[in-house]
Amino acid sequence: MAKKKTEEIREPIIIEGRIISSSWWGKAWCDNIDNYADFDNRLPRGRNYVRSGCVVDLKIEYGVIRALVQGSRPKPYKVNINIEPFTGREIKSFEDKCRNNFESVEDFINGKFPDSFKEYFTSSSLNLFPKVREMKFSCSCPDWAVLCKHVAAVLYGIGRKLDDDPMLLLRLRGIDTASFSEKIVNREAEKLALSSSIKLPPGRGMDMDEASLLFGVDSYKEN
Repeated sequence: MAKKKTEEIREPIIIEGRIISSSWWGKAWCDNIDNYADFDNRLPRGRNYVRSGCVVDLKIEYGVIRALVQGSRPKPYKVNINIEPFTGREIKSFEDKCRNNFESVEDFINGKFPDSFKEYFTSSSLNLFPKVREMKFSCSCPDWAVLCKHVAAVLYGIGRKLDDDPMLLLRLRGIDTASFSEKIVNREAEKLALSSSIKLPPGRGMDMDEASLLFGVDSYKEN
């Protein structure tokens, strides 16, 4: 007898009270969703759905969000949201902007960007928060609308998700956060090597495991 396929672990969105997001990242995401004027009749229902715990699973990958939303039927509806990733030029612009602006890799991983970056992240130069035309929505529910209440619930659920891990937004837009974190670590290692007896062979950087021992922090790995 064949073994039953192991069920994937769900990642539900749990919100206590009325406030969906508390961090700058989550609030900025939700504020951006609030500006989708063409769907203002669907957005309030989406907010009610996410506050009620109807988003029973939400996962963010490069360029795509996959979610399950409990509706009026026993089986949750499947929601997919595809978001256009940044171009190579936009990613390079981001890296150039970030270069030498972090005291530690932990600041980057935890989303502790300088205040000046907040304007940059919402500007036309590099807007992390997508416009409607940059997204494609699909839901297995019978609603004919382009953006149904289940999709709206997932969009707001992303804001809550960003409270816990702001790096999800960067990866969603196609930025390789693990690679960039490693660049920051290598820069720190080079600075430390210059001020100590530590010598790195020419052309050799320091990998994340070595850096974690050196700096006393856990190495960062993407799921």
